[in-house]
Amino acid sequence: MFAKHAIEQEAQDVTFKQSGWASARSNNRWNTEMEVSLRMYLWEEFTKARSWLDLRRRLVSKGFYLKQEENSVHLRDAFSNVDICSCRFLGFPSAQLTSRFSNKSAPAAA
Repeated sequence: MFAKHAIEQEAQDVTFKQSGWASARSNNRWNTEMEVSLRMYLWEEFTKARSWLDLRRRLVSKGFYLKQEENSVHLRDAFSNVDICSCRFLGFPSAQLTSRFSNKSAPAAA
């Protein structure tokens, strides 16, 4: 009985841990205001990241992670695993990020 109660409680707690953006996405309350606030909240993480690993660490510290989909990379909530949006939607297409990060790791020409 304790285990069942603990699992049910854990499922309820996820709702409180997930970001407001994940909650809005899963409850059909997603709107332009939410889009703009998410872009502003994560803009610095995307612009200052120097590699995929750096970007991943920055996003995890804010409660998000990236997941590779068919032809794009999607932002997901770290607590509830809700798919929030693509990186392209945030203004950072995956091809652009890949190009930027691969250029950083390439050795400098002499």
